[in-house]
Amino acid sequence: MLLRGRSGEDGLVSRVVGRGSRKGSNPFSRAGDVIQRPPTWAGIAGTLCLVGPRGRRAALRGSLCYLTAAAAHLPLKAAVGRRHPPGAALHQLGPFTSSFPSGHAAADLAFAFGASQELPPLFLPLSVATTAVHWSLVRKRAHYPSDVLVGGALGIVVAAAAWVVWPPKGSAADDGDRDRKARTPGREATPASTGQPGGDPTAALQSPLRG
Repeated sequence: MLLRGRSGEDGLVSRVVGRGSRKGSNPFSRAGDVIQRPPTWAGIAGTLCLVGPRGRRAALRGSLCYLTAAAAHLPLKAAVGRRHPPGAALHQLGPFTSSFPSGHAAADLAFAFGASQELPPLFLPLSVATTAVHWSLVRKRAHYPSDVLVGGALGIVVAAAAWVVWPPKGSAADDGDRDRKARTPGREATPASTGQPGGDPTAALQSPLRG
């Protein structure tokens, strides 16, 4: 089905951004124009790989979330057709693909939340970066605000699913998973069975009698 932009949302966009502008008029807007491009996120992932094991884990998790969200939003575009805001043909996306939801918003937020699971200090700067991207998408009339909101929600869902399926190292979920593996019979010897410190103090005395 084809979902047209609501007149109320058209009016909101017109009041906020007017006819829109292809290039940002201030540093925040110009940054959003650049950050929304996939090579920028690839560069962020590459930079993270240089800061040690945690950075590499953050880059891997963020990149996988990015790609998953970018793929997951495509069926929604196919199921819910929506024209881009009036004037979008003047910009890079054009009116030829569905506006709903925003793939940029989905992928960018998935990367931000995914990478921050491994390296929490990344959350603030990446949140600012994604905010700049979202403003850029609306400012250029590439997307309606609701396109961006739903796309962003999809990205958060992808990152949350990654947390459940693949808990970040050092998280409570990861600790619980390792504890369950340690309790699995046959996985490793316990201190009690070896007579090592921390086990049953009578185990070592009893073992010679078992032969």
